[in-house]
Amino acid sequence: MDEQKKILDGLEAEQILNSEVFKKAFENLKKEYVQHWLNSVDVDGVSLREDIHKAILLLPLIEKHLRIIVEKGKLSKFQTEKLKKIK
Repeated sequence: MDEQKKILDGLEAEQILNSEVFKKAFENLKKEYVQHWLNSVDVDGVSLREDIHKAILLLPLIEKHLRIIVEKGKLSKFQTEKLKKIK
């Protein structure tokens, strides 16, 4: 991936993370998963509870991945600016 693409992806990921709609949707999804998990009390629901638990654990990983994209974009921008100063 070229540096300009990394910068643009980083900016977009940052906008997503800072978006109130994204934050609200993320929080609502987590609450929904937890509610489903708590409401699945029957013995046959073990597999469902495990799947919901996995989904809950994935949410922070999605956010982490977006933050990594943001940081890579910032690093690419810094490196690009540094190279321009050298030339």
